[in-house]
Amino acid sequence: MTRKIADEFVIPKCTGKAFIVKKGQVLRVIAHEGKQVADIIFLNAHNYKEQFAARHSVAVNVAEGLGNAGRITKLYSKPPWENVMLTVIDDKVSVHHLAGHCTRKLWEVECNQPYHRSCSDNFEECLEVFGIRLEDLDSCGVFNVFMRPPSYEHHKLQFMPPVAEKGDYIDFLAEMDVLVAASMCPHEDEVNDFEPKAMKFQILE
Repeated sequence: MTRKIADEFVIPKCTGKAFIVKKGQVLRVIAHEGKQVADIIFLNAHNYKEQFAARHSVAVNVAEGLGNAGRITKLYSKPPWENVMLTVIDDKVSVHHLAGHCTRKLWEVECNQPYHRSCSDNFEECLEVFGIRLEDLDSCGVFNVFMRPPSYEHHKLQFMPPVAEKGDYIDFLAEMDVLVAASMCPHEDEVNDFEPKAMKFQILE
C-alpha cells in the first residue's frame, strides 16, 4: 500500500517535540543522520491518563507470540484500559528498548553530571503546551526507538551503539488518535554512538 506524506519534520538533536497522529495514520521514525535514539511517549489524544505501557506491552506481546523484550508488535495502554494504541507494521531494525528514559537523577548518579540535559527536560518542555506535566506521565512507559537494551554488569549500566544505520526506520499504525512526545536522546556516549543527532519524522496517510 502506497501512502502519501501528510506531514514531515526534523526534530533537532537534544530537543523534543509533541504532536498528534490521527487514527489510521502511520508514524514513521527515521534515522536520517545515522545512529540515534528517540525516546517516545504515546498518550490517548482524548484522555491523557491513558498512556503506553512499555513493560506491560512486552509481557502481553510475548504471551501472544508477537515479540520479545526488544521488539513488540502491539503497543498497549496501561491498565485499566489495555487498548492497542499503535501497531508496528514495518521495522527495519527490530532492536529497541522498552523501559524508561534518562532523567536528571540518572545523569547525576551514572555520569556525575546533575545539570546535563535529559529526556525528562525535553518531555517537560514539549508537553507544556498540552497542559501535561512530568508528574502526569508514566516514566517507564517509553518506546526507546533504535536503542539497544543495556546490560547491568559490574553494578553499572553498560550501553552499546544502536544497530540502526542511516535511512533505517520504524512505522507505527495509529489505532486511535494519539499524542506523541518524542525526545532526541542527548547522551554523548555509546547510546547515540558518541554523537547526538537529529531525526526525521513523517506522518503518512
